[in-house]
Amino acid sequence: MVKIEKNIQSSVGEVTKATLKRNDLELVVYNYGASVYSLKFNGREMTVRPDDLDGFLKAQFYYGKTCGRTGGRLIVPSYQIDGISYPVKPYRGETTKLHGGEEGFSFKHFELFSTKEEDKSDSVTFKLVSPDGDEDYPGELTLFVTYRIDDTHNVRILYEATTTKDTLCSITNHMYFNLNGENQINDHYVQIDASKYIELDEDLIPLRKADVKGTPFDLTELKSIKKPLGELEKTPIGGYDHTWVFDQKIGTALILDQHKAYELQVTSDYPAVVVFTHNIPSTDLLPLRFGDGTRSSIAIECEYEPAGIHYPFMNSPILRKGDKYKHFIDYTFKHLT
Repeated sequence: MVKIEKNIQSSVGEVTKATLKRNDLELVVYNYGASVYSLKFNGREMTVRPDDLDGFLKAQFYYGKTCGRTGGRLIVPSYQIDGISYPVKPYRGETTKLHGGEEGFSFKHFELFSTKEEDKSDSVTFKLVSPDGDEDYPGELTLFVTYRIDDTHNVRILYEATTTKDTLCSITNHMYFNLNGENQINDHYVQIDASKYIELDEDLIPLRKADVKGTPFDLTELKSIKKPLGELEKTPIGGYDHTWVFDQKIGTALILDQHKAYELQVTSDYPAVVVFTHNIPSTDLLPLRFGDGTRSSIAIECEYEPAGIHYPFMNSPILRKGDKYKHFIDYTFKHLT
């Protein structure tokens, strides 16, 4: 079932809400930021965000938002595509630009493009045309974001894009998960199909691709993240806000709640995943389900390696004119007990 509600009044103007329901799965998305407001499985809310609609839409922590043109950080002052230099203006950091910049996709009105109700799945697609020069990115980029739920308790996000000039493109979603339904995520269990991660300096600028073995970043086997988070707590970053590079073409990350009752498997054909454990309080000063937001949730952001354009040892998210950008992220839920 797909239910569409249009012309909802908000502090960012009129917005459109789409509710998709199938078996034990319910997904609520808005056209503003092509964003996930709610994702419930078996009646349990799996995401963390401000409950207040205006607070959710305007929140600066990207709760459930589509991030682009480039998810993650670019490095000041510029990057190059085929010898042509493009500026990078700092945003949310003195030396980096975060999630596409001040006017990134998270804070734009997408068009409700289409809806589908089929035998085994339901979907809604949003469209955005980002003009040439938008946030200094070259080319007019046309992006389609499709949310699809099916009978296997799976949510698929499909990103499709084209451009009129060679440009950067790395689109992801910034949902924050808490499978407990309460408390913090320190006792969650995590596994990532990755033997390498990107080591960062205190300003979150990449230093090198490093082996996870013997570090708090070794999540190659399912483990509680309580101990590694404790080891990272006194570092400048204060937890996970790092990139893992998948070992396989189709990469996976697994999250279980502290009781191992609920499981979320994230699968993607992106080459990397960023994990962020909400290490600091929300600057939005908005009521969340878990205090000020610190350790309230874990974000799993499948994408190209942030800042990859700047380094030869990382994948570079260049979308060429005439090519089609197409990537997916799957979120599959199980109730184990």
